[in-house]
Amino acid sequence: TINYVVRSAKNSHIFHEIIVVNDGSRDNTAQLLSLEKGIIFINLPQNLGKGGAVWRGLQQATGDIILMLDADLIGLTKYHFRMLLRPLLKKKADVCIGIVMHKEKKWSSFIQKTGSDLSGQQAFWKKNIIDANIKNTRFGLEIALKNHFKKKNLKTEKIYLEGVKHIMKEEKMGVTKGLEARIKMFSEIGKEIASSIKDKINEKSG
Repeated sequence: TINYVVRSAKNSHIFHEIIVVNDGSRDNTAQLLSLEKGIIFINLPQNLGKGGAVWRGLQQATGDIILMLDADLIGLTKYHFRMLLRPLLKKKADVCIGIVMHKEKKWSSFIQKTGSDLSGQQAFWKKNIIDANIKNTRFGLEIALKNHFKKKNLKTEKIYLEGVKHIMKEEKMGVTKGLEARIKMFSEIGKEIASSIKDKINEKSG
């Protein structure tokens, strides 16, 4: 579905640059994306995890506003992009978090809604994230971002993305491999939560 996300972004004619990071994928993703015109393609030789991939993309980005999107989305339109960007441009928010809502995926939508601060769809000013410690967070990226934005006292707004579908890992990889990937993801998120709790304890004791 990465091609769908890329094409949706290109066809919107909204973005100054579109950066796609292939995080050491072993399928034909790199080959397909290397042929895609109108994007900046970064092919990482080894897997750095989500945090490392986003960190690498940020080093390349030249714009003032960053819109971060997961690769496994379907249903994105220019309307959704504008919804995520408008509060920043109108100076009504510092961070916009996109909540995927799809009537055919009620359980997934429920998880997204209740754990919405951990969404991979986020828009923010680059100046507010350039000093964030995200490189080694892997799937704990969203936890790290949430804590970073909180420390900076940034105003966050949630945007519900009606009609956008998030392809589940089990659908992409099969039940067994998908479940393994999901367990790994939750493990890395747990590690980042534990790390943030430890930091808070150290701050209070210090």
